[in-house]
Amino acid sequence: MPSLRVSLVICTYNRAASLPRTLQALDYLRYPARETLVVVGPCTDNTLDVLKPWQGRVRILHCPEANLSMARNIGTAHAAGDIVAFTDDDGLPEANWLDTLVAAFQADPGLGGAGGYVRDHTGVAYQTRHIRCNRWGEAQFFDHLPEQETPGWFISLIGVNSVFRRTALQDIGGFDEEYAYFLDETDVCLRLLEKGWRLRVLPDAEVHHAYAPSHLRTQERVPTSLYLTARSKIYYALRHQSDHNPVAIVQRQRSDLLASVHHLLAAGKIDRPAAQRLRDDIWRASAHAARDAFAHPGGRTVVLPAADPGQWREATPPWPQSERKRVLLISRNYPPQPVGGIARYTVTLAHALARDGHEVHVIAQTPDTPRIDFEDGVWVHRIDLADAAELPPLTDRPELPAALRLWTHAVARHADTLRTRLGIGTAVAALWDCEAYELAQRPGWRVLTYLVTSYALNLPHKPDWRTNPHHLRYHVQPVIEAESWLLRNSHALLASTQRVWSDVQAAYPNLGHVAVHDIPFGLPDDPDIPPQAPTSAAPADACTVLYVGRFEPRKGIDLMLRAIEALAPQYPHVHWRLVGNDRLPHPEQPDTTYRDDFLARHRGQPWLQRVQFQGEVDDAALLAAYRACDLLVAPSRYESFGLIYVEAMRAGKPCIGGADGGGGEIITPDIGLAVPTDDPAPLMEALRRLITDAALRQRMGQRARQHYLQQYTDHAFAKRMLALLT
Repeated sequence: MPSLRVSLVICTYNRAASLPRTLQALDYLRYPARETLVVVGPCTDNTLDVLKPWQGRVRILHCPEANLSMARNIGTAHAAGDIVAFTDDDGLPEANWLDTLVAAFQADPGLGGAGGYVRDHTGVAYQTRHIRCNRWGEAQFFDHLPEQETPGWFISLIGVNSVFRRTALQDIGGFDEEYAYFLDETDVCLRLLEKGWRLRVLPDAEVHHAYAPSHLRTQERVPTSLYLTARSKIYYALRHQSDHNPVAIVQRQRSDLLASVHHLLAAGKIDRPAAQRLRDDIWRASAHAARDAFAHPGGRTVVLPAADPGQWREATPPWPQSERKRVLLISRNYPPQPVGGIARYTVTLAHALARDGHEVHVIAQTPDTPRIDFEDGVWVHRIDLADAAELPPLTDRPELPAALRLWTHAVARHADTLRTRLGIGTAVAALWDCEAYELAQRPGWRVLTYLVTSYALNLPHKPDWRTNPHHLRYHVQPVIEAESWLLRNSHALLASTQRVWSDVQAAYPNLGHVAVHDIPFGLPDDPDIPPQAPTSAAPADACTVLYVGRFEPRKGIDLMLRAIEALAPQYPHVHWRLVGNDRLPHPEQPDTTYRDDFLARHRGQPWLQRVQFQGEVDDAALLAAYRACDLLVAPSRYESFGLIYVEAMRAGKPCIGGADGGGGEIITPDIGLAVPTDDPAPLMEALRRLITDAALRQRMGQRARQHYLQQYTDHAFAKRMLALLT
């Protein structure tokens, strides 16, 4: 048990939109001896409703005014811990935040306050690292610790990442309640230093500042009012520049503030009426600040009571108590980008592990600018490709094509920062594109490689690869060599099916020494699916057949379309619905697509109106398609696993799939039909059997739903993975 207990205080005012994410981030803090207090200002939004799920786990206090210093004093007065830690209601502390700071307080009894680096709303750039302030309230910002301190300037902390020894705050009378907003923590830091306490900034104690809009500023950080800022700035200087003429102090501070309004207007960030309102705020604040500085020459501090241990309410996470694991998942594609099977299982695993309290990071490629986001308990690092000029040669492993190397190097470089700062040392990535290539055999890393449809397994089904000698020689074959090296040098291999492991062993030699673990994928449940497979609401003789997959030979689209053109005229009650990327070029007719060729050949046929090409759809539309169909048909020539089959099981629908690869293992006879894919005849026979037997479809669908619940939920997936994480 740590010797110091921490009281986390969040002061909130009309931030119902951002507050839950902050509280969720606190749940993932590693330091156990902590309590959370939320001080609610005179909110006019639904903050109290938002806090209901946290009742019993956090202490909710109330502040009668929109006064940040007053709220912080209320939180401190009720804090039962030895340390009082403040973050904002739009702050997102990283998991090691308190561990890093508490260690500093334990090592130095004279340490009165400490903080760390603050990242801005992108999660990449820094808002502040090292701050130095003076008695005018001016600030200097440094990327690195100044080599030499400048007289008249002192270390200061920023409120979103500021932690104080409780007895130190008692020693100075807490926060001066004249600072309703701005310079409140700067004033505290100065008074602590004057009392002989020490301050520190610890680089590894990071908080991400989402920077939500407020009653004083827009999302773009443009002020909507300067009254409280101006009042604090002028009051601060009057309090701490006692050897200067008060009139000159007010004039100097007011001139600086008026100049900032001129700058905003010149930059086009505000219009003239807004500028005039801000100027009026400054003049009004000048009078009020001067009045209060003379009315309260010692400041409006408070007498803080000693901590009451009986009030301590230790934070309890919303998940069962267990050993928490840390893991990095790597998937180049990740929502909101269009996703395939690898990204789909990555999202599922990330959220399932995070929901049980584990610390999950995902590295994905950014679609625009780099950023780090905290999404439903998962830290998603959207990074850019490496610069080609930065790539060192690979001397201990086969070289990758440049298109992939730019990604694998960026992944390794970013992953190493996570290992150094946060102690992440296990990475899970798919074999496809060798995403964890440069982490394998890297000191401090355990790489778990998921066996999926690799380049070598794909090659027999890719005529465009085989007929392009340049692409085959300079891209496909080097990747297969790299895949072979990665398989041999991974800490362990993860097989979603026995069949994919057998096929990988046949395609890549010398894998006998590598540990292999069977970990089938899983999916989150569809909340609109009842526990038992639903009975079709369609007329008894109606049937909707759903195809899901890219329009390419490996997915069996040619077999599917040949089956439709043969069976659609025979079964007028059957509707055919095809979902997936249908814009890919036809391998034998590059100037057209499978879809366009099919429509051109059958134009005018009456049954064609029952064939619907939907193209790529979003997740909601895909779920709806599964719910609405009577059976799924995905005659893939090879799937290492086949998430589409599990998606159908989840919806309680029978499957017809290819017998090769994972399909032949996952589609058992009681839930569907696995067919050979050498020609369309077996597929047509399977379709006839299920199209004409609604009762059989119903029985298979009910069993498929039970298979999903027993084996393929996201919870089962995460549970299997946890056994391998350290």
